[in-house]
Amino acid sequence: MSSYFKYKPLSLDAAGWLDERSIQHVIEPIVESYFYLPARTLLNDPNEGVFNNQLQAGINTFLQSVTAFGERAELSGSLYDAARQIVQSADNSGVFSLSKNPVDELMWSHYGNSHCGIVIEYDLDLLKRFAPKGHIHCFDVCYKEYPPTLDLGCLIQNADEVVRAMLGNKSPRWCNEEEFRVLLDNINGKLPHDFRAVRSITFGLNVSGEVREKIYEMTKKWVPKFFEITQVHGAYRFEKTLLEEFSGNSPVITLPTIDWSSCFEKVDQEYKEKAIRIAQGIVSSDPHFKELILAELSTVDPSQAFVQYEVEHSMELSPCSKYTNEYFPL
Repeated sequence: MSSYFKYKPLSLDAAGWLDERSIQHVIEPIVESYFYLPARTLLNDPNEGVFNNQLQAGINTFLQSVTAFGERAELSGSLYDAARQIVQSADNSGVFSLSKNPVDELMWSHYGNSHCGIVIEYDLDLLKRFAPKGHIHCFDVCYKEYPPTLDLGCLIQNADEVVRAMLGNKSPRWCNEEEFRVLLDNINGKLPHDFRAVRSITFGLNVSGEVREKIYEMTKKWVPKFFEITQVHGAYRFEKTLLEEFSGNSPVITLPTIDWSSCFEKVDQEYKEKAIRIAQGIVSSDPHFKELILAELSTVDPSQAFVQYEVEHSMELSPCSKYTNEYFPL
């Protein structure tokens, strides 16, 4: 399990309660189990996606070496289309920015509304569980003095390398953020995540007891732990302290009733009961389980079995992954 952290500001209305913006942008995504990936133009760094574009110059140089007119025309169209798609991808891709550090004083000041905010802890695997396969990229941000260069060689690189070059670099002035990114190429907006992705909420120093209680009551069905930021005596540092009075819960799971009689037909009888027991445990622990598709011995590795099932979410899963495969040894 890998945990990463999202700083979120809170704002209050005249009565001192969470305003509509905080409910919509901070609380609602937790309760409805989704996260929002804005396009680069909506991020707070105007240099997002800036790179030295040498694609066209590289293509022109390459085409000069192609002597056959028909071949040159065919290559020209495909190469320029690929270059155009790379540039458009930088504008259309969604970026979810996280941090490795939940106790950074500058982050709390800038993104936590001067310590009147929260930090949400995410389990990365559960966060990206339903992401469209082939579109998701996860990586540390690199901090460099100069933007990267994209040239002709980028057209033959895999998508992950190109995405990292375009949207994985920032100025060293941002290095205190220790940023980790979840990126969807050519997709932005809301994306559903597993109910269990949120592992904790940490309250900032200036969040009042009344607001803490309100947030706890609104989110306790989905958030197992709550913390507060405290100042370390005699140091310019903060630390997280567990709020034992705020004991949250994981989402309630309704145990499915499944007829396993036609499953694991290729498994020896002495292992069949074991396989069914393990498979039942897998689907019973998944709050998104909808319907069993298949449970059988692996054709690739006979020492393993697998269970495949359809999943559901309160949000529309399309084009996200609607199916889950879980392998386990026998």
